[in-house]
Amino acid sequence: MNLKNLFKPKVKPISGVLEDIRPPEEKQKDFLTEEVLAMAAPLNWQDYNTWKVQPKIIKMLNDLVVYNQWYVGSCASQALALLLAIKNYIEDKVFNKVSAKPIYGGRRNKPLPGMYADDIGNIGIKIGSVFESLYLSPNDTDANMSDLSDYITAYQSMAKVLRMKNYFWLYDVTNIDSFAQILALGEPIILTILFGDGEWSSIPEVKSVVPKWGHMITALPDSYFMYGGKKAIYVQDSHGKENYIGGRHILTEEWFTKNRVVCGLWFEDLNNLAVFNEQLLNPRPTYNFTNDLYFGMKNDEVKMLQKCLATEQDSEGYLFPLYQEATGLFGGITLKAVKRFQSKYGIEPVAGYCGIKTRTKLNELFK
Repeated sequence: MNLKNLFKPKVKPISGVLEDIRPPEEKQKDFLTEEVLAMAAPLNWQDYNTWKVQPKIIKMLNDLVVYNQWYVGSCASQALALLLAIKNYIEDKVFNKVSAKPIYGGRRNKPLPGMYADDIGNIGIKIGSVFESLYLSPNDTDANMSDLSDYITAYQSMAKVLRMKNYFWLYDVTNIDSFAQILALGEPIILTILFGDGEWSSIPEVKSVVPKWGHMITALPDSYFMYGGKKAIYVQDSHGKENYIGGRHILTEEWFTKNRVVCGLWFEDLNNLAVFNEQLLNPRPTYNFTNDLYFGMKNDEVKMLQKCLATEQDSEGYLFPLYQEATGLFGGITLKAVKRFQSKYGIEPVAGYCGIKTRTKLNELFK
């Protein structure tokens, strides 16, 4: 144990992002990126000047609207609103600004300012939001941004159109490649960052100051490159277009290696990630399971469990999404897949623990 870490002062963000206070049993349900992405795709780290003149990049940066939270602690809701708008933009090819107010008004710590990162994930998949043209984000006071008394039932129904299917955590925060891998898939990412006095600028520089502000920003799709000899990603803020680089920043890899990035969230449909499942159906995998398998494990037998579950379906689709290959990490996605398997075959208790009853059924199906 490193005794220095016992006495190291803990950073307490004091603005838009709140510390994750969920109990361990709740965090076990998190869907982790490394549970579905087994290997990083080769990344093309081209020079920034080459990246920024690509027609698709020019069009995206011209089309995306920069948000402004003004003096409200709503950066997290602004980041999610932008992500929802980008996801819709990718589908419809037209950018429509999404309102941050229903997101901010739906936070569980209301009326206090700021938001929890898991709230962003859950609101993104359960509630969604509507376009700004339907429901304005006043961004004048926390109280006004929190007031949903005029958020009629029709708006709530329309908001479901923009909500996402699933969200995934990026906890490998010291490795910028893990974030670039998702951006290379054409996905935006919401980042939680920490910074101190004088650090947050157009090209933020980590200084010898205590980071005391928590902030959420959105990394833009396909936006990773080399800048000044360093790996970097392009992120959009919610401080208005008149600030920074038209409201955006070049975030270099030192922000990751020096622990100023806390986590990342991205959204995708699990069924859309199951692009390799069909390849396993003929022939189906065969295996004899001999050991109990449970949350937190990582080994080749868990990998075979995932392959087997990837061939099984219920009313929701495939039990496990096999995006590239099985990862062997028994996390929240595998936990849910085992529970669905147990429900499908009437195995009690439906706890997600792969014990003798579940192994017997697996061996019966995949012998």
